[in-house]
Order: sequence, then C-alpha cells, then structure tokens
Amino acid sequence: MNSSTSENFRRILGRVTQQDFVGRAGELDRIMAHAEPANAGRGLLLLMEPSAGVSELLRQAYDQIFNRRSEVIPIYFAITRNESTAVSAAIEFLNTFLQQYIAYRRDEPVVSHAPLTLQDLLELAPPADFEWIEQLVESYTRLRFSNDDKAIVRFCLGAPQRIPPGRGRPLVMVDGAQLAEYLNGAVVLGTEILRVFGRGGFSFVLAGLRRQILEAAHDAKCNFELLDLLRLERLDATEAALLVDHVARRQQVATSEAARDLLVQQFAGSPFFISIFLQAAREKRTSLISYLDCERLYVDELFGGHIHRHFADLLEEISPRLDTRHLLIRLLWEAAAGEEKTSSFEVWRKRLHMTAAELEDVLHRLHVQEFVNWDETTVEAGAGPQAWKDYLKIRYRLDVLNEPRALVVADALADSLKRAPHTMARHYKQIASTGLRDLISRFNCQRVPAVLFDNRTFTEKYKGAENETIVSGLAAETEHFKLPQTIHLASCSAFNSDMRQICEEDHCLVAHTFEEGTYSDAQEVVWLAADIESKLEVDVDVVRAWCERFEGLASRLGFSRFQIWLISNEGFSDEANRLVVRRKGLTSSRQQLELLASRLGETVANPLVQTGDPNEFLMVVPMGEDNELIAASTAEQIARRLTFRPEAINQIKTAIVEACINASEHSFSPDRKIYQRFRVESDRLVITISSRGIVPANLNGAKSGSEAKEAAEERRGWGLKLIRTLMDEVEFERVDDGTSLRMTKYLRTGSS
Repeated sequence: MNSSTSENFRRILGRVTQQDFVGRAGELDRIMAHAEPANAGRGLLLLMEPSAGVSELLRQAYDQIFNRRSEVIPIYFAITRNESTAVSAAIEFLNTFLQQYIAYRRDEPVVSHAPLTLQDLLELAPPADFEWIEQLVESYTRLRFSNDDKAIVRFCLGAPQRIPPGRGRPLVMVDGAQLAEYLNGAVVLGTEILRVFGRGGFSFVLAGLRRQILEAAHDAKCNFELLDLLRLERLDATEAALLVDHVARRQQVATSEAARDLLVQQFAGSPFFISIFLQAAREKRTSLISYLDCERLYVDELFGGHIHRHFADLLEEISPRLDTRHLLIRLLWEAAAGEEKTSSFEVWRKRLHMTAAELEDVLHRLHVQEFVNWDETTVEAGAGPQAWKDYLKIRYRLDVLNEPRALVVADALADSLKRAPHTMARHYKQIASTGLRDLISRFNCQRVPAVLFDNRTFTEKYKGAENETIVSGLAAETEHFKLPQTIHLASCSAFNSDMRQICEEDHCLVAHTFEEGTYSDAQEVVWLAADIESKLEVDVDVVRAWCERFEGLASRLGFSRFQIWLISNEGFSDEANRLVVRRKGLTSSRQQLELLASRLGETVANPLVQTGDPNEFLMVVPMGEDNELIAASTAEQIARRLTFRPEAINQIKTAIVEACINASEHSFSPDRKIYQRFRVESDRLVITISSRGIVPANLNGAKSGSEAKEAAEERRGWGLKLIRTLMDEVEFERVDDGTSLRMTKYLRTGSS
C-alpha cells in the first residue's frame, strides 16, 4: 500500500498535511531511501544553510515511515533551547525514544507525543518488549544518580542499539543539532551524538547548520565512509512561490502574485522566514496584496515580531553580555555598510575588548550562522540574509546612535519600499539572463550550425526572415561548430569582484570546458561569455572594452586557452563584428541564442488564447517573434464586429503593435509574456496591455532637455504620444510588479 496516497494516512508529528508540504520532495525521498535495508547502520548528515528550514522535512519523514508499518521504526528528536545541559537533553532523548518506539509497536500514534513518564511508558510497553525496556529503565535509574555526566549521556544516546533482534530497526532523526554545542556542562552533545550513533549499528539522520555539523563530524573522528551528505539549501523561486501560496492559504492570508514574488526574493527562498512572516500576517490580520502591505509588516517584524526575536535570540547566544553585544552590533553593521569588509582578528579583539579565547568563541558562532567568514586569521563580515542586515541597521541606530525610534521606523519603511522594485527588477534581469547560464551548462560536445556564433554572417543570411525560413536554413547549413563539454560554470565576479561594478552576475560567466570531452591540457578551453545589455546594435567601442576586459582577466588568472563569446539583444555593428573576429571571438544576437537553445532541447511555448464572457476576450502571447501581430489581428476581428471603419481599425492595430513592442523591450518580465484584454461595450472597444516586470521610471511621457533628445534617438520607446494620437483614451498605470496600458476607442464618426 502506498502510504502517500492512502486515505488512511495519519498525520502524527507533521504540522502540515502531505499536500501542503512543498519544496522538499527530493530531500524527503532521500531520507525515505536512507531507511531502506541497504543503508542499515549508515548515517545521513543534513547540512543546512541557515534559515533553510528542516524540521518539517523530518516530521514528514517520520509520518511516512510510521504509516508504512514496515520493520523500520521512526524516531524523531528535536534539540531545543529549553534544554540547559547535555545531560538533560540526553535524558529527554531517552524518554522520546522509548515513547516513539512504544507508539510504533502498539500502532498508536497518540502515544508518540503524549506527556508520559518512564513509569507510564513501562506500563504501556507491549508484552514482547516489556523485559528489555524494564532492564533499560532500571539501568538508567542506577546511572542517573552517578556523577559521570559523559556516561549518562552515552547511555541515553545508545538506547536504540538495545532493541533486540527481530523487534524492528530504528531510524533515528535528530533535529536542531546546531544547538547541541551551546548546552552547559563538560559534555559536547553534538560530538557525542556522532560518536555514539556512528558506532551504534543503527541508521540515523542528523540535521544542523552545515558548517557546524561538518566540524563536529571531524571532531568526533567519524568514519566518513559510513556517512552520506545531503545539502539543504533555500528553495528556488518556483518552489518558494508555491510555498508562499500554500502557507498563505493555510494561514488564511490574502496575497497577490506581485506580493508573493516579492516575498520570495526578499527572503531569498527561505522556508523559515517565509513561514514566520505569513504567520505574523495572520496574527495581525494583515493582507499582503501590495508592496506597501509587505514592507509595513516586514518593518513591524524587524522591530518586534518573529524576525526580531529570531535575530535577538541568536545575538544573545553569540554574545550574552549586553555591553559587548552593542559593540558587536556596531562592528558588524559598520562592516556591512562599508566597502572594506575584511579585517584582522586582532582588530576585532581590540574593538570588542575581548581576550583571544572569548573572541574565538564569538567568531565561531558568527561563522556557523554564516554572518561572517572566519579563517582564524582574518574576519570577513557583511554576509547574511537581507533581513539580518536590516535588523543590524535598526539595532545600530537605536542601541548605538540612540536615534528616535519613530525616525528609525519611518526610514526603515521608506528604505524597504524603495528597495522592493529594485529587488524585483534585479530578479527579472536574472531570469532574462539565466538562459545563458543554463545554455552553457548544457554544452556537451554537440554539433550546431556555426552561423549561430557568427552574428555578421547570420545577419547577412537571415535578417528579416520568418522563423520557419531561418529554421529551415539552419538545417541546411554545412558548416558546423562543435561545442565543448562544460565542467564548471561561475559568474565572472566569483573570479574578480570588480566585475560586479560592470554587469549583473549572471550576465558575465566563466565556463571551464574541454573540447571533445577529452581531459587534457591541450583540449582545455575557458569560455568567457558576456550578455551585453543594449537596445541597439553594440558598437565597436563597447566590444573593444569587453575584449580587453576578458583578455586581462584571462591573463591574470593564467587561462592559457580561452574563448570570448559576446551576446547582445540586437546583435553587433559590422565594425564590432570584424573586431571580434580579429580577436578570434564569437558573437551572437538574442535571436541566435534562442535558436541555439532550441537546438539543444529548449522549447518555446505557443501563444495561448482564452475567452471570458461573450463581451470579453483574453489573450496571452510570448514576447518577441512578432507576436504583437497576432494581437493586432485579433483586435481587427473584434473591431470589425463592432463595425469600426477601416481607418479606425488600422489605428487600433498600430496602437496595439506599438504597445506590445515597447512592453517587450522595456520590461524585465519573469515569464516573458504580454497579457491582453479586449472588452467590447456598446459604443467602444477597451484594450488593456499589461506585462509583469519593473520598467524604467521615465515612462510617464514627461521628459525634458537632454532626456527628451536621448529618448527620441531610441529606435523604440513607449511611444505614449503616438498611442494617444491613435486612441481616444489612454491610461498608463504602474502596479507593484509591472505596468498596464488601458486604451479606449469609441465607435463614432469622430473616432473613425
């Protein structure tokens, strides 16, 4: 029986239903596979990025294993801040183990989380298990009053290995291991867990912060041949958006698509922050429809909500003394706000007035939380999620500068609101550029038409041709280019931080490749690729600058063989193309890039047309590929039904084409689609053209001086002035995540 689809599936420890558990399907499958007999006696370390969230994953695994009713007995134990010592935590583990073992053996889920003493559990033990459990409890009672803390800890942690043969095989899952080393006492619980579990002969899963878990495993001298690693990072944008939808529905919080995407980006896909933020929205009965809704609640959370408590607790653990904590906040914020983020250990020691041992403890804790990077000699600050940096700034202004709280609140809200559209614009740019990253990552010795890497020849052959003609022409090409095999791909900024000042990270890439898939010095080639932002053909000066930039980078990094590849939306001028050829580089337009992607297996969605009520038509078309003509043709058919005169129909079509073209060129739409609504009324046709993605701030048509001259020289602008001359009413509206243009044409002599 498949427990995941069974109507009899029981939710035991899981806080959400199976259907509402999203974003970690692959990781859940990995834990379930770890419970199989082939992995008996092996450990699985869940290496968690801070705030990536892991508790619900383990709880869901517990429920699934419990419902399977196999020989595997699930045990879930969470180390919490309520425990003060390693001994008390170990005793709690023993109690939890017996409770969940008995619950499974009796097939009574309620026993697994009922408030029971050891004597209660002994009375509930099945007859077949009574004897060994009684002996275990008696041994514990004798040992409990000894003075050997390490012995009692090891005894409690080793309880699962005392299960007699034939009574089940435990899978012990421990959550919150990052808290283990901060418990009081001489015993380091995290290290003891790894030592006892690693030699216990039973399967286990240990989840905690990645830096800390790996360090503890080395300290415990674990046999890494018996350990598997599973890295738990934040969710990608798609999974995080799905999580927002599910949690918002469960918490009964109204959201919009724009607000959802902002939360995903603002919290960088963190399940922890997304969940507690939506919980806060429910507690305060706040809808999250606009950016303003989100940022108001966000600032409230920074000043006194769940986010505030999270960071306040961490800081208190890192630096318990208040005076030292204020000095630490000052040092961390100044590093985050300044350009110089790296300093010596000695500088930190003097600034914090600490002994070397005290500072080592503080830096270790900051390093584990990934707020700093510390290599025992230098400290690099300024890391951590955006919420952490915002929290630091607030605490710095309140606690260090003693500024008025009302002023800090107002500034924090204004800063968050101003940052929101830029956050989304950056996201949309990244989406537009991820095609290049994905494309290069799929290079694997395929043969493709050479013309796709030669913008000059491609333009001469195919400029203005229909897509079908181009595809047919490429199929007939006789000259081919064999792609290398990509083995490593990273942003240029990962090799030279100065590149961040020049372009977005995913617009400039370094790919280590091997020709023919042959791993030798002679076949190794480093590709240096740049996606240059430009609405016009890129000129020779820009190309020269990029070639010199890449050649300098290759020289500094010792790349003996390298290949420059430049991409631009509209291609390159003749002079620019000739320069790249002389430097043995490659050039492609956005169209060539899309054709190359298609050759390597990427498909492009077809336009989707939908109809609403009899008087309203909805259409969604992809940007580009002259799809604005489809919209114009549709509008023409609708206008003819209303008996618009031919001149008016042409005006409507021209306005739609202009609006669609400019929506394509000025939008960083995440889905690269244009949404069109045609509303038929008795005396008018109302057309709404909208797209997601932040657009330039000067789209209100009000330009002056040099701006106006500059705009006039662009081949295409929004062209609101032209559209206004063609239509009777034109309304331009900026919404949180994009723009909407509403155009009305009246059915009357004056309008035709």
